[in-house]
Amino acid sequence: MNISLGYRKHGFDAYGGKILRKKDMSYWTDREERADPQGVALDLDEEIEEVEPDFFDLLPTINSVWIHNPACELHMTEKTIELFRKNNVVLRGAYDTAAERLAREYRLRFLLLDVELLSTGDYFEGGVDIITLRFSDDGSAYIHQDCRCQGSSAGQTGGGEISVDIPNDFYLSLTCEELAEMCWHSGDIIANGKLAAFLEKAKSKGGFLLDFTKPDEHCRGTI
Repeated sequence: MNISLGYRKHGFDAYGGKILRKKDMSYWTDREERADPQGVALDLDEEIEEVEPDFFDLLPTINSVWIHNPACELHMTEKTIELFRKNNVVLRGAYDTAAERLAREYRLRFLLLDVELLSTGDYFEGGVDIITLRFSDDGSAYIHQDCRCQGSSAGQTGGGEISVDIPNDFYLSLTCEELAEMCWHSGDIIANGKLAAFLEKAKSKGGFLLDFTKPDEHCRGTI
């Protein structure tokens, strides 16, 4: 198993195996990144099926876990549950997966993973455009649009990325067509149905950030 510093986050990315074990953190044991006072996020690649019990003891400032495998098993020991509640940890995943189930069962917060709406084009001929809905645990969201083409990473011609702010309650206040019009390739986004399916699901769930920390509330969606 490989563990490296995280992409787009304070924390770590884990990948390259099926079971994440405490020994996989050995390189980081004495490094300050392991207990970053700003908080530590852990990204579990889609091939990871299980996290060893007590693994999170090694991350005392854990504040989010990104779970890409819908069936990934986190062994929630009493110490882990206590740590997650103390740090107000948010579990990130797709709707109706292990991430949402664990958040609901242990009264934590659930935040939807970013949703790719479209990837189109040719890397060598004009570039690939990737349009994504991105979500934050403060309840905000935005559209991220990225053009990746040959030479762009080296600062040469072409390529680039922009972000478009959208209302926190966009899944309620904007239609599929209105939201698509804010994006590149709006016609293709409407045609592939991904945005429409997401909006329908988000409405039924009550949002993209679901707060299960209140025992007297079934669920609260942040808008």
